[in-house]
Amino acid sequence: MPQALARTAGALTALMVASLLLWAAPASADELSGGRLDWGVKESFRSYITGPIAQGEVQTGDGASTVDGEYRFHSASGTYEDGTAVVDYQGWVYFWGHDGELDLTFANPSVEYSGSSGTLYVYVNGSRTDMATLSGASLDASGGTVSVSGAAATLTTNGAEAFAGYYEPGQELDPVSFSADVAVEPEETTEEPTETASAEAAGDAVTGAVVDWGVRTSWRDYVSGDIADGSWTVADGAADGGAIFRFAEGAGTATAADYQLAFQGTVAFTGTNVDLAITDPVVTAADGQGVLSAEVAGTRVDLVSFEATLVETDGVLLAADVPTVLTEAAVPVFGGYYQAGDPMDPLLIAVPLTADAAVPALPDLGSDPVETSESEPAEVVDADRASSEGGLNPLVWIAPAAALLVLGAAAAVVAVVQRRKHRQRETEATPETAPSAGTPEDTPAETGAADETVADPAEPSPEGPENDKER
Repeated sequence: MPQALARTAGALTALMVASLLLWAAPASADELSGGRLDWGVKESFRSYITGPIAQGEVQTGDGASTVDGEYRFHSASGTYEDGTAVVDYQGWVYFWGHDGELDLTFANPSVEYSGSSGTLYVYVNGSRTDMATLSGASLDASGGTVSVSGAAATLTTNGAEAFAGYYEPGQELDPVSFSADVAVEPEETTEEPTETASAEAAGDAVTGAVVDWGVRTSWRDYVSGDIADGSWTVADGAADGGAIFRFAEGAGTATAADYQLAFQGTVAFTGTNVDLAITDPVVTAADGQGVLSAEVAGTRVDLVSFEATLVETDGVLLAADVPTVLTEAAVPVFGGYYQAGDPMDPLLIAVPLTADAAVPALPDLGSDPVETSESEPAEVVDADRASSEGGLNPLVWIAPAAALLVLGAAAAVVAVVQRRKHRQRETEATPETAPSAGTPEDTPAETGAADETVADPAEPSPEGPENDKER
C-alpha cells in the first residue's frame, strides 16, 4: 500500500504541475498598429538650438510633427505579450546650429516597456542608440490600446555620446508618452475587387482622390504653443496625421496636367485669438499651374498656389511633396501672420484610377488611450485574450478547474489514508482481535488484514519488496 499511495501521490503531483504549466502557457502576442510617441528630447536643448548662441533651427519630417512643444512620432508597429510592449515609430527631428557644426537627426524611435520601466531607442544620425531609461509610469493595456503616460527619461551613457557631451549620463530628459492600438484582423471577403476604367478612358472622371496638407508647421506650433494655447480638430471626413491633414472623397476630373478635384472635410483651429476652420478644399490646375481653395467663414478663398503635374504610379495619379506659397487673398485668413508668397506646407495629391489602387498611407496616430474608471475597470487587452474571436482564452477557466480537481483528488486520498489509520488504531486497541507481535501469523497476507491496515509511508515495509505486489 505505501508504494501504491506513493504512485497515486506522484500522479497527482504530475497532474498539478501539468495544470500549472497549462495555466502559465503564454498565448500568442498581440500585434500593435497605429499610435504615436510624444517626446520633447529636452526643453533646454530645444531652447539652446533656437537661441542666440547656436542660432539654429529645428525641422521635422517623414510625418513627425510638433505638439505642445514636443515632437510626435507616428504609425506604431510592434507587439504586446505577457505585459511587455515592443513598439517602433516613424518620423524624424533635425537639429541644426552653430553654422552647421551642430548637425543632429533623431529618427524612428522605439520603446521596450514592461511594468513600470523600459528603454527608449532612437536612430541618431543613422545609428540605433539606447537613448534613455524609462521609469515611473505603468504600462496600461485597456480599451484596445497599450499606452504609457509621462514616463521619466534618464540619459544613458550612449545617449550622452549622441549629444557630444552636452549632457552627462544620468541627467533627466523630457518625459516620454506613447500609445499603440491592438490590431484587429480584417474580416475575410470573397468578393473580388472590380477594376474600373482609367481616368483617360472614362472621360477623365475620377473618384476617391485625397489631398494632404499640413497648412504650415509654424502655424500648428503657434496654435498649440503657450501663446495661443489652443488645438485643432478634424471633422466631416478629414483625418489628422499629426503633421498632415487629409481631405478625402475627392471627385472631379483629372489628367496629368489638368485637374479639378473637390474634397470633403474640415480642420478647425481654436485658441486665444484663433478661430479658423478650413472646409472642403478644391484643387484646380491647368497646364500644371494649380490653386488650392477652401471655404473659410462661409467664403471660398484661394489659400495657396503651386505647380505640379500628376504622374501615374501603380494605378494612381500622384504628385507628392509639392511646394506651395500663400496667396494674397489668404493673408487675412491667418491674421497677417504670413505674407503673400511665404512658403506653406507641401501638398500631396493622389487620384486612384482603379478600385484596388492604394493611395499613400497617412501617418496613423491611433486611438486616444482609454482612461480606466475606478468603479468600472476597462476591459484589459493582453496575451490571454483569444486573437481571432476576441473572447477570453479558454485557459482562464480550464486551468483553475483542473487545479481544483487535483486538490479535490488529493484531499480524497488523504481522507482514505486517515480513515484506514483510524481503523488500525481501533484494531490494535481491542485485545480480542489484536495479533501478537513476532509471530508468523502477523503478516497481512496470512491474517486477512491486507485491506484494513496501511503501513506508515515514512516507515520501510517489514516484509520486504517481494510482497509489494500482493499488498
